[in-house]
Amino acid sequence: MAVKIRKKTKIKKVLIKLSPAEKATQKEQRAQENEIITVLGNIGFQRIAGIEGKEVVYDGRTTEMDDIFVYENIVLVIEYTIGDPGKHLLNKKIFYDKVNSEKRAFLEFLNTEPKLKSFKTYYEKAIKPKYSLNEIQVRVLYASKKDIQQEHKDLVKDVIFLDYHIVKYFSSLTKVIKKSSKYEFFDFIDIPFNKIAENIKSSSKSTPQTFSGHILPEEKSSFQEGYKIVSFYIDAESLLRRSYVLRQNGWKNIDNVGHYQRMLLSKKITGMRKYLVEKNRVFINNIITSVSIDKIKLYDNEKNELKLQPNGQFKGSHSSDVTPASIEINNESNIIGIIDGQHRTFAYHEGTDIYEKVIANHRKIQNLLVTGILFPANENPEKRLKFEANLFLEINANQSNASSQLKQEIELMINPMSSIAISKRILSGLNKSGPLGKLIEQYWYEKGKLKTASIVSYGLRPLVKIEDIKAKDSVFYIWKNGEKGKLKKKDNEEFALLAKYIDFSIEKIRDLLIAFKSKLLPDQWRTYSPSNPLGILSVTFINGVLNTLRLLIENEKVTTSDKYIAQLDNIDKFNFKKYKSSQYRKMGQDIYNKYFK
Repeated sequence: MAVKIRKKTKIKKVLIKLSPAEKATQKEQRAQENEIITVLGNIGFQRIAGIEGKEVVYDGRTTEMDDIFVYENIVLVIEYTIGDPGKHLLNKKIFYDKVNSEKRAFLEFLNTEPKLKSFKTYYEKAIKPKYSLNEIQVRVLYASKKDIQQEHKDLVKDVIFLDYHIVKYFSSLTKVIKKSSKYEFFDFIDIPFNKIAENIKSSSKSTPQTFSGHILPEEKSSFQEGYKIVSFYIDAESLLRRSYVLRQNGWKNIDNVGHYQRMLLSKKITGMRKYLVEKNRVFINNIITSVSIDKIKLYDNEKNELKLQPNGQFKGSHSSDVTPASIEINNESNIIGIIDGQHRTFAYHEGTDIYEKVIANHRKIQNLLVTGILFPANENPEKRLKFEANLFLEINANQSNASSQLKQEIELMINPMSSIAISKRILSGLNKSGPLGKLIEQYWYEKGKLKTASIVSYGLRPLVKIEDIKAKDSVFYIWKNGEKGKLKKKDNEEFALLAKYIDFSIEKIRDLLIAFKSKLLPDQWRTYSPSNPLGILSVTFINGVLNTLRLLIENEKVTTSDKYIAQLDNIDKFNFKKYKSSQYRKMGQDIYNKYFK
C-alpha cells in the first residue's frame, strides 16, 4: 500500500499596515477604553469578557456591542467613541430606545444571544441566585471623547452621557477613594440607594439610623433665624454612605456654580490613613456639613419629635438653650453635604492599600464629630449655596493654597452681579464657540489651553465693570439698554437682565477676536508651545486685545468685525511676543495706536 505524503502548506499571514494617523486613532481608542475600564473597576464593577466588537441583531436592529459591566444588580451597557459623536449617536438611537423601552426583554436577549454567552455565564453564577430580572437595573452609558451638542443629547432619551470631563473627574476620584466613590457614581447614573444590591429587597424606602447629639438654636450661634445647628457623632462608614461634596470639575453642573471645593489630594489622604493606623484613634476636629431637612428627624430625651416648620422654627414652645437630642438620619446616599472636612471623612474610604485591613474596622467603630447646618425648608437653593460658599471661604480663605481661581469660583456663587462673576461667565461663553472656542482651560486635566484667572482679573474685569458710573471704557457704557441701571442696585436679582448684558459683552469681544483671527496666520492662532513656536495665543495676548477694546470704547470707535478686519492689515507682522506677561495695557495701547487711532 502506497503511503501518500501530505505536503505542509504554509499559510501566509497578511498584515495590514496602518498609517501613522490610523495608529494614533487606535491608540486613542484604547486609552479611552482603558481609562473607563479602570474607573469602573475601582468602583467595584465587573467587566464581562468577550463582549467587545460583537455584532448582534436585537429586535430587528443590528448593532455592535462595545462593553458590559455588572455590579450586583446593576448592568451597564457602554458605548465608546472618539469620532464625531453627532451622527454616531443618532445612528445608535433606535437601539437605545429599544433597550430602554423593554429592559427585561433586553436582559433576556443577553442571556440567549449565542455571541454574548459570556454574559449568560456570569449571570447564572453571580446574578440569578440573588436577583430576579425585575430587580436588575439597566443603564446605557454613551462615552464620547468629543463634546456632544445639547441638541443631539436632547434627541436621545434615557441615555447617560459619560462626557470626557466626567470620565476625568471619576478617574481622579476613584484613584483616591476607590470603592467609596460608588455612592456618587450611582447618583450620577440615577439609581437611588434603595434600588442598589440587597436594598432593593427591602420593603421600606430607607431604614433611618439614630445618632446622639445636641441642637444649637440660632440664639446661641448668631446665625439668621431658622438656621439650626446640630452636632452629633456618627461612625465613618455611615457618614461616607450619606456624604457628597460639590467639587470643582464635577458632573452636576458644567459651569461649576457653587462647586468650589477641590479634588481630593491622594498624598494627603494617604498620610491621614497612615495616621489612623499608627495612632489608632479618630480625628478630633469636627466635620462641617449641611443636612437635607427632609431626611432628618430630631427627638428630645423623652423621645418626643421636635418638628420644624418650613421657616425653620420648632412647632410649639422650645428652649433657646443648647438641647441634647437624638438625631435620626435616613439611610440614603448623597444627603449630607460636606462643606469642610472632606479629607478627614474620605480618609476612611474603602481602599486597596496596606492600611485597608485596619481602617475597615475603624470605619465601623470610630465616630466623627459632625456639625450640621439645618436650613429652613422654605429657603431657596441659591441662598443655601451662598451661605455654604461664604462659610467655606471663612474657613479656607486664609490658607496659602486658596488660589485666585478658587476665590473667583466662590465669587461667582456669592456675588453673581460682581465684575469678577460677570467676567467668569463671559469667558465661559467665549469658550463655547467663536475664535476662542475650546481654547480656554475649563478642567484641571486640560493641557496647552489658556489659563483663566489672569484673563478674568486683568483683562475682562476692567472691560465689563458696571459699578463705576464714570467709566467710559467699559462695555457697559456702550450697552444701549434702558433698564441697565437696575444692575447697579445693591443686592438686585435682575438675572435675566444680567444675562442680556453678558450676551452683549460676548458679542462685542467676539467681533474684535474674529477680526484678529482672520488676519493672522493659522499657525499663529494657536497657543504657544515648543512644537508650535509660531503660536501667539497667551494670557498676555488675550488681555492685550481686551485692552485694545477698552480704548476703542473710550474713543467711540467700536464697530463690526468686517470693519475691524479692514483696519488690521499686516497685523500678522506685529511683534506680540516682545510684551512681558504683565504688559497687557501697553500691548493694547500699541495695537490701538498703530491700527485704529
